[in-house]
Amino acid sequence: MHYFSEKPTAKSDIKIVEDILRGKKLKFKTDAGVFSYGKVDKGTKILVENVVVDKDDDILDLGCGYGVIGIALADEVKSVTMADINRRAIKLAKENIKLNNLENYDIRVVHSDLYENVKDKKYDKIITNPPIRAGKEVLHKIIEEGKEILKEGGEIWVVIQTKQGAKSLAKYMEEVFGNVETVTIKGGYRVLRSKK
Repeated sequence: MHYFSEKPTAKSDIKIVEDILRGKKLKFKTDAGVFSYGKVDKGTKILVENVVVDKDDDILDLGCGYGVIGIALADEVKSVTMADINRRAIKLAKENIKLNNLENYDIRVVHSDLYENVKDKKYDKIITNPPIRAGKEVLHKIIEEGKEILKEGGEIWVVIQTKQGAKSLAKYMEEVFGNVETVTIKGGYRVLRSKK
C-alpha cells in the first residue's frame, strides 16, 4: 500500500517532527503510511520556501499529507484548503492545525481524491508536491483539472525531482497553460509554476 491510497495498512507509529519553514518554527505529528513520515520532505521544503503568496489568496494544498504546506502558509493568505485521499493524513493534518495554534485561521481539511471534493470554490494558487509514484496519468490530471478550478490569473505550483521527469512535466504544463516557469532548481528538485 502506498501513501496515496485511501486507507494505509502500515501499523500506526506517531512521531513528532519540528522544522523551521518561512521563518516559523512548526511542529508536525507524522505517522507510518503517510508521505514523508518522520521528517519534512526536502521537496516540500523547497516548494514552501519558494512559493509566492498574497494575503488575499485562497490556496489549495493538494495531496497535503500531514499538512506542511497549508500550515506553513496559513497566516500569510486569506484561506487554505488542504486535500488528500489518505484518511490517516487527513486526521494528522487536522491535529497539526491545532498543534500549531491555527484554529482561528480560515483553514479546512477535506478528504478528496485529487480535486473531487474541492470543486466548490475557485483558487488563486494550487500548491502541490504530487505523488510521482502514482504515475504520469495522475500528474497530468493534477495539471489539467487544476486549470479548471483556478481563478483567472491563478497559478499552479509544483515541486518535482529533476530525475523523476521534471522536464517532461514542465513541457506538459506549458501545453495545458500556454506557459511554465522554472522558479528554482535546488537539491535535485525543480519548482515549476504555470499561470492561468
